[in-house]
Amino acid sequence: MSEQKITVSGSKVVVLDDGTFITDAGNLLGVKSRARIKGAMHPILLDTGEGNVLIDAGFGPELPASLEGRYELRRKLDLLESMREAGYRPEEVTAIILSHLDPDHIGWALRPRSFPNATVYVQRAALEEARKMPEEEERHEAVPLVERAVEEGWCELLEGEREILPGVRVEVRPGHAEGHQIVWIGSGEELALYTGDLAPAKIWLDPDLISSVDTDPKAARTNRIEVLSEAARLDAPVILYHEPTEPLVRVRRTEKGFEAVPLGS
Repeated sequence: MSEQKITVSGSKVVVLDDGTFITDAGNLLGVKSRARIKGAMHPILLDTGEGNVLIDAGFGPELPASLEGRYELRRKLDLLESMREAGYRPEEVTAIILSHLDPDHIGWALRPRSFPNATVYVQRAALEEARKMPEEEERHEAVPLVERAVEEGWCELLEGEREILPGVRVEVRPGHAEGHQIVWIGSGEELALYTGDLAPAKIWLDPDLISSVDTDPKAARTNRIEVLSEAARLDAPVILYHEPTEPLVRVRRTEKGFEAVPLGS
């Protein structure tokens, strides 16, 4: 993917790359199928002028052991290499927002800590949900990593909406996970939207398509409709974390839900 970037309310929004994964459709859709699904990891760097904010952090240096055999990871560039190609260094990142605690979102932030000057922001509800999960669940594996970061003072647990920096606001929209946070970038009605795993790719612009890994399908559907409706009303750029080839789009209402259209349309 060639580098994609836009400017919103004076902030540079750079779409980065941490490779792609291949997995069976059943791992995401809960159906018996031999079909294979390809997804990408597109962390976002926000250069606000007052600090550099990273949103989500890919898998980390390698695929977690718990996913081996179910996922295949392919890379031309990893996140750190992608960031350097865009002209930024890890030590220049001052804040990291983790939408939730799935392993394909926390890797370079927590396993290992790759941004030495950054504070990591996680919703407390996301951590509490992970604590209650069975030990073999991937989100549960994040618990000791987050707890250590909190104890060492470089991770802050949030409780609801927060402006991390001027023009960078997190909003809690559960469904895929408890404490799942999306990010509104910009000010006034000049905004861009990072959806995290609430609507991570074009196929999920269908509100009725529910992932088998959503913890609350009803909430996921309701929040997806509300958030995408607002993005459509504002004609806001939307960043789709797992979309392989066109992660930066706008959305339009359709009879069946929403559709992605190129930014220039």
